[in-house]
Amino acid sequence: MFRLDSFRNRLLILFAGMSFVLGLCITLYIGKTASAQMSKTSGQTLYIAAKSISNTLANSLTEREREMVLLSQSPFIAEADFYNPRVQLQLDQVKKSYKYYAWLGIANLEGKVEVAADHLLQGADVSERDWFIHGSKQVYLGDVHKAVLLAKKIKAINPNEPMRFIDFATPIYDPATHKIKGVLAAHADWSWASHVLSSALSENAAQRGIEVFIVNQQGEILYPFKSIGQVNPPAYRENRAHYFLHDWNEDQQYLTTDVPVLSQTKMNLGWHVIIRQPVSIALAEVRALQHQILAMGFILSLLLLLLTYKLANKFSRPIETLAQSAHAVEKGQEDIRFETQTSIREIQGLSQSLQSMTDTLLSQKHQLQEANATLEQKVVERTHELQVANVELAHIARYDALTGLHNRRAFNDYLEYLFTQMSRTEQTYAVLLIDIDFFKKVNDTFGHEMGDQVLQRVAEILPSTLRITDFVARLGGEEFIALLPATTLDGAAHLAEKIRMTIEQEQMIENHPISLSIGVSLVQLDDRDMNDAIRRADKNLYLAKQQGRNRVIASLTV
Repeated sequence: MFRLDSFRNRLLILFAGMSFVLGLCITLYIGKTASAQMSKTSGQTLYIAAKSISNTLANSLTEREREMVLLSQSPFIAEADFYNPRVQLQLDQVKKSYKYYAWLGIANLEGKVEVAADHLLQGADVSERDWFIHGSKQVYLGDVHKAVLLAKKIKAINPNEPMRFIDFATPIYDPATHKIKGVLAAHADWSWASHVLSSALSENAAQRGIEVFIVNQQGEILYPFKSIGQVNPPAYRENRAHYFLHDWNEDQQYLTTDVPVLSQTKMNLGWHVIIRQPVSIALAEVRALQHQILAMGFILSLLLLLLTYKLANKFSRPIETLAQSAHAVEKGQEDIRFETQTSIREIQGLSQSLQSMTDTLLSQKHQLQEANATLEQKVVERTHELQVANVELAHIARYDALTGLHNRRAFNDYLEYLFTQMSRTEQTYAVLLIDIDFFKKVNDTFGHEMGDQVLQRVAEILPSTLRITDFVARLGGEEFIALLPATTLDGAAHLAEKIRMTIEQEQMIENHPISLSIGVSLVQLDDRDMNDAIRRADKNLYLAKQQGRNRVIASLTV
């Protein structure tokens, strides 16, 4: 009969209860701490991935819009008649330069497509299209939509989904009258989003239950297509933390992060990148560890219960010593040794068991702390990788991929700096507009690979013939430009002649000389626009070509 007034039974109940509470507290503490740390780590990892995708989307939208604006301002389009073959050629080249351009064309003020890359939809009436209506007034960026007519005429990049597009449009202004003469527009294939996501996520993201969604301003899913109408993402809230738990109107909780896409475009589409991961997967390791600790604690509790029941009358005092040691462990001390002054073998065994249990729990605690430190190191490494990737993206944004020279964007920034400095200090600068003669013939005769080698060789020679303070960039195609600070017109013409002679003497292609035509101009203090000097250089370049090419034309006015 089990009596509560029995010392042995009371000792049994006391020791068993103490062991159970001790194991439970350690288990709950370790589990709660590990769960919170791993939730934070997993949430930060999802947020970093979403931020990376958001930045990539924003940068791509900004670059595509900037490319359209720059193309609309190019002399080939802004100054030329739309029926000029060079306009057609430039549209074809721009479309080929970016695989996700599904359509690129120019419509006149009546809404008729005058010229288009690959002659696609040429002559079509687009006066009722949103991109034409808005694009004839301002720079326009249209949200994802279907285009039935265009989809019938081109091959889908992703045949498993219906074709969807994003619209870019901008007015084309006549440089002489400053009046709108047409609308330049492009349709970008939405499958571009798949490429952005595939490059931003790890290979085992799907295995870890990670899902990425792109939603519009109304909270409707744009990507992936299979989730449209099937998944209901949580509404966006500005003051929400970087990551949070949400059930998504489903039967489980998800670790979720929501990052807006903040592009530098004229219009904000209000997109968001949302990433989710089931909590059951994100915290699977912590729960497995909790179960192991709980099972081990239960087994040890049973062992202690049996030993206490059989030997309670023989070790009351040694047990008090052991209980005191156990309380010390409960308070967080880790250097406790379970030692008793007794010759009873069973009590010594109990002491050893308690020591083993404590060592095991502390060992697992230390292992968990090391695991947390490893996770933190991985987050630091991922953050460093993202920083390196951002530096590479910044370099790509300012340098031409083929020649290694500065690109148009970097040139525009430096031109604006020089023009502003000239306005303050009246320190003028010269402009060299350089064009490779008969470059199309090189491509047609020797192939585009040889044409690229010619461009690269010219790009190597130009900086070596210029001064260290001069700036040289590739404008596009076979056209280069140089800015010469604190240089007179005669000095610039002399330097241009040196460049022309150097290229003329360079044997790039056997039995086929390569030459340059160069237009030279000097910025003037009464110039109101930083492109005035470039326009004069462009006209001098035109005169050089009219007079037989392979020559330098320099003048203050044209």
